[in-house]
Amino acid sequence: MEDYSAKLTGEPFLYNETKILAEYLLKGETPENLKKRNIEENLIMHKKTGSIKRTNSPIFRRLSGMDNELLYEFVNSDIQTSKMILLYSIMKTDKLVKDFIFEIYQNKLYMREDYIERFDIDNWFEEKKSKSKCLRERTEATIEKLKQVIMKILQDSNLVQKEKDPNNKLQYRFKIIKPILSNIFINLVTNNGDYDYAKAIGGLV
Repeated sequence: MEDYSAKLTGEPFLYNETKILAEYLLKGETPENLKKRNIEENLIMHKKTGSIKRTNSPIFRRLSGMDNELLYEFVNSDIQTSKMILLYSIMKTDKLVKDFIFEIYQNKLYMREDYIERFDIDNWFEEKKSKSKCLRERTEATIEKLKQVIMKILQDSNLVQKEKDPNNKLQYRFKIIKPILSNIFINLVTNNGDYDYAKAIGGLV
């Protein structure tokens, strides 16, 4: 079975940056040239060169998973459809995000529960650590960062909203916002044989 990776600690949603580079690809730029141009010209407008180099890797990995139709709709569709396409690409390229959405978010939608609680996240990670050599070897600080990045990706894709936990003011919970998936998005992922991804994201039957 494919193990998990901790690379997500440095790979947030990166929506604006990914869209900027996707527009260049649509105009015919090659990924190889675009990677170099991004470092040399700072196309994504980051403050530090090191940040540009770090974000190049996840951005181009996610873009490489988009065929021409997905790439076109990612750039040209409404913002919610565009964000769903990026989330789908992240799920396709990061097993940790994919499994969390399939096993926690989708189940919450089907059970019609309103929140993902802190204990949901903690318990899920403990279960995964028991089966994953990669996660067992990570520090608690790294595991905590993975939790934060996963939930930030869900926030940035408008699947959840972060709220203070009324029972513990030092903690947060996440209100579930069931997305209305566009027919464009559903058709695109279905044509790729991935209707189950649309089911997981949108609670479809």
